[in-house]
Amino acid sequence: MSYSCKTKITTANSFAPYEKKISICLTPNGFSFSEATVNGKLLAFGEAEGLHAQTMTGVVADVKAFFSSFGIQPFGYSVLELIAVSNESVWVPDELYLAGNNRQYLRLVGGKSATTIATTCKSIGSTAVYGVNDMLTTAFKVALPGLVLMNQHVKLTSAELCRRSSNHPVVLLYRRNGYIDIAAYREGRYRYSNSLPVSNDKDALFHTLEMVKLYDMEDPATEMLLCGDVDRESFAMFRPYFPKITLFSGFFTADSAFAKLHTYRYVYVLI
Repeated sequence: MSYSCKTKITTANSFAPYEKKISICLTPNGFSFSEATVNGKLLAFGEAEGLHAQTMTGVVADVKAFFSSFGIQPFGYSVLELIAVSNESVWVPDELYLAGNNRQYLRLVGGKSATTIATTCKSIGSTAVYGVNDMLTTAFKVALPGLVLMNQHVKLTSAELCRRSSNHPVVLLYRRNGYIDIAAYREGRYRYSNSLPVSNDKDALFHTLEMVKLYDMEDPATEMLLCGDVDRESFAMFRPYFPKITLFSGFFTADSAFAKLHTYRYVYVLI
């Protein structure tokens, strides 16, 4: 198996597969995943580390072996999803979307990906078009039948995040290697999200404050949620600009087995 298990946390559970969900988030050097009940209780977390195999059959074998090592046979789950983190993405309103035009849509925002995919998001009436590694995502879908593919921006339309903004604006910033994913919510609605290249925390702060102004998110009660690859310096830089700022760890409840896991680093599999 090409993947080594960097993190492995499991808890005893007697839930049937249809009572559970699995979320997987691809990274350049592996993937992370969570298993949870549909009611929001975290049951397992794992992190695979290593270079993805160069062939589809290799990836399929490695993915199956990794989940087998957890004692997980991912069949019959209520939800089985794969988040392919993309640097190039665009929303197209459903009434304007035409299948077959994905590459053209992406090129309108400067995208250069050779392979694109579209995921419809009914909650906002739009379709996300984004670049993917076709071999890799197809291999995961072969290994895990029923897997639903999406990118991080579809994931960030989360109903829970929208509800969190019912009484005050919410800004979410997910920091990853060389990029930030930023999303805005207000009055119980998803307003905006984008991925932007950054070279340091100052860049991340500048883009965030620009977005706050552009999307009318300036409010004495605006809440900032920081997650992903953030540290004390990142937190300290953002703190003076937002009345409420927290390290966001998703919405699942977890028992003591997960106490040492920095859940804010893995939000995409925890919302």
